Amino acid sequence: MRDVVNWRIATLLVLVSWVRGGVVGAAVAPKGIDQLREADLIVVGVIDQVVVESERSRIERGFGNYDWGIYLTLNVKTVEKGEFSQPQIEARCFRVKSRRSATEYLSVFGHDPIPGVGTRVRVYLSRSGTNWNVVLPNGITPHDADTNETVWPDGSLGQAGELAGLSGLMYTYLLPLELWGLVFFVFLPVAFCVFRVVRYWRCRQGSDKEESESLG
Repeated sequence: MRDVVNWRIATLLVLVSWVRGGVVGAAVAPKGIDQLREADLIVVGVIDQVVVESERSRIERGFGNYDWGIYLTLNVKTVEKGEFSQPQIEARCFRVKSRRSATEYLSVFGHDPIPGVGTRVRVYLSRSGTNWNVVLPNGITPHDADTNETVWPDGSLGQAGELAGLSGLMYTYLLPLELWGLVFFVFLPVAFCVFRVVRYWRCRQGSDKEESESLG
């Protein structure tokens, strides 16, 4: 029985470590300048508005996966690639809000950086029907960035104030689905075994005590 308990505890610890490692290690490397320039549309403009909405994830589409949809309205100053004739454009970014399982964290966390209102930026966009999405993960850069070093996120653009209070990197159902399975198939059986062992030893000690008292 002890071997079974130890094996189940070890399995639980390994899975917990894997779950934590998956959440920490799922970030996507920033794109270089040549990769960013493959975008459908490249504009330089000033961020006029930032709107945040909770919505179903468009990356991990299973029920129970949610993202923060972050919609930037830009006043367009220059169109450097593609065709766009309007004075403003709305571009969608996102950050992960919650996932239902650890494996579904092994994709992308969202965009970085996402600057605030009034920031002049160059934005690399991909078309999705009639909508525009910022290229993942670093499709927003300083307006004059034109090398790999300057397009990689370094904190210089700051972060929109609207993002400061957003929760993220959580599990929708408190624990990942993988751990809920272990709760029922590992933790509860282990707890039951421990309970039985403790009860057995208490009964054994009580019997030994009564026997010694009767002999005395």
